[in-house]
Amino acid sequence: MKQLITPETLKVGEVYSNDQLQYALSIGNSGGIRPKLYDNKLDFIVLITSAEENKNIIQNPYADEIEGDILTYTGTGLAGDQVLSGPNKRLIEQNEKAIPILGFLKEGTNQYRFMGFLFLLRHYQDYQIDNNNKLRKVWLFEFQILPDVSVVKIGDFNGTFVPLYENFKKEISQDDLKIDEVQTQLIIDEGVLIDIESLRKNLLTINPYDFENLIANLIAHTGFLDVKVTKKSGDDGVDVNALLKHTFSFDLNYQFQVKRWKHSVGRKEVANLRGSLSFNNFGVIISTSHFTSSAIKEAQGSGKIPIHLIGMKELHEIIKETNFTIK
Repeated sequence: MKQLITPETLKVGEVYSNDQLQYALSIGNSGGIRPKLYDNKLDFIVLITSAEENKNIIQNPYADEIEGDILTYTGTGLAGDQVLSGPNKRLIEQNEKAIPILGFLKEGTNQYRFMGFLFLLRHYQDYQIDNNNKLRKVWLFEFQILPDVSVVKIGDFNGTFVPLYENFKKEISQDDLKIDEVQTQLIIDEGVLIDIESLRKNLLTINPYDFENLIANLIAHTGFLDVKVTKKSGDDGVDVNALLKHTFSFDLNYQFQVKRWKHSVGRKEVANLRGSLSFNNFGVIISTSHFTSSAIKEAQGSGKIPIHLIGMKELHEIIKETNFTIK
């Protein structure tokens, strides 16, 4: 029998077995959210995700996803409406206190790669279509992956994490932690909500670059001319250029940024697009996710070039009103 080596440190990028995590950290051996209590108080949490790149996105378009340094994580509960209790509620304790959350990415059978500490940016209730094509409520958690520490000594998580937590909390504004109103608060008809979520589920199965081409076709379908997808580049630049002509107006140049994202679009993305705009161009961000309050304020900032924000509700309305067909 192979002897179990119990690690004394956790290294970012290192792979550990389930037994190593269980015995080294004194946590449970199953579940995606594994809290560790000390004197009946929450000491730290181990969060295990299997992100989209390790799943069949066609089968599960709602899979957790790491986009840049942001992890979007769906709470526990595979069937029916999720509730903010039990393990899900444990995660939000970090809003009030510097509870270390250690992130691990499951990459294969009994292989868990340490990602580092996680900072909970925001959590909110949203909706998904389940395998029976029924609407259900879920809780989504968006985490910032903190890359500052590459090696963490087991038994001293608080000593390492607390300074990171306090510094990060100083740098981030309250508006960065909030999102726009969840679309369902503005919709009474559940059938419309199901249509919107079915559309989003479909769009999330599309490759991000194919999604850009799809949106370019939609832009052309709505009356824009000379619609061109830019060359593949960084995530903060312009994805689509288009021209709008009208009898009573000068020709208007528009530059679009297209984000097939699961995590919320923030202030930085809005500011970066504004900085990328060519002279005399209007900017638009189209996203499959939400916009933070800071993004909305930045888009509408006084004295700044306005950036138009289009989320799933607006995107659904445009597709429906123009009879655009998604192939």
